[in-house]
Amino acid sequence: MTESEHQMQSTARKLFGGAARYLDIIDDILPVALRHEYRFMSDETFAQRQKSGDFSIEELNFITSLELIEKAHLAAVTALIRTKRWVEAICLMADADNFVGFASTARGLVESAGDIVDGLLKIAPSLAEYHNEISVCLAGKESGFVIMKELEEPLDHYVHARWIRVKAGDKQIKAKDNASYVRALETAVPGALSLYHRLCSITHPSSASIDYLYDIDSTGTRGMKLAPSKDASAIDTLCREFPSALHDVLMMSCNPSLLILRVLHKFGIHPQLKGLKKLEFAKIKAWPGIEKHLKH
Repeated sequence: MTESEHQMQSTARKLFGGAARYLDIIDDILPVALRHEYRFMSDETFAQRQKSGDFSIEELNFITSLELIEKAHLAAVTALIRTKRWVEAICLMADADNFVGFASTARGLVESAGDIVDGLLKIAPSLAEYHNEISVCLAGKESGFVIMKELEEPLDHYVHARWIRVKAGDKQIKAKDNASYVRALETAVPGALSLYHRLCSITHPSSASIDYLYDIDSTGTRGMKLAPSKDASAIDTLCREFPSALHDVLMMSCNPSLLILRVLHKFGIHPQLKGLKKLEFAKIKAWPGIEKHLKH
């Protein structure tokens, strides 16, 4: 481990507490997960297959089911990579004693976690619940139409939603407002919305982005001065104001993806990730229900 990696690890433990272990799990599983090559059929190719004389419902179900689990894997892995990038940025800003940089990157992590909770929280439980049906489709043996909107719609939103102005009749998927994602996170991490508002006040042009620079003499013997070296204490104060927030946000950024990757082992399409054994799944609220479905 290099000196910079050791410093990053130390800072992560300081800021995220026990949740910093997720970073080690991500490092363990990514090299294996990234070996996978995704296969998505283009709209043109799909249209050609539909027009062919031998196209069947079984083939339709195979294509849609395969692309469904491919998209689930893609969403889970990209979510973990994005989370790790935000955590690294937060640690760098903390080590650089850059308060506004710290607040900006922490805000990015909160928004990212909200997006992950909004789009991926229910994917692993649904995959587990319907794993038998999906397996039959993947085997090309399902002759009835299979529709799984509870899986398809949130995955499509997570993967395809764009930060755009959507005109009437436009088929592009528009990303939700940032506050909507954070409200989704609030259901899993109480206090996330308060933290988010605090981070926004520091990041946006407002008094909170400058008042930490004030050095006010409480005794009244001298006037106010500016102290541009107070970033470290401002970061510490913010962390003490929300003592468990970064820990909980990182945990909720990772658990949905790791649960998805664990359930996907059931289908034998994607690489088996031995690094997942480091995660104590029994401590995750959703795991007992998922495990029960996987056993049937």
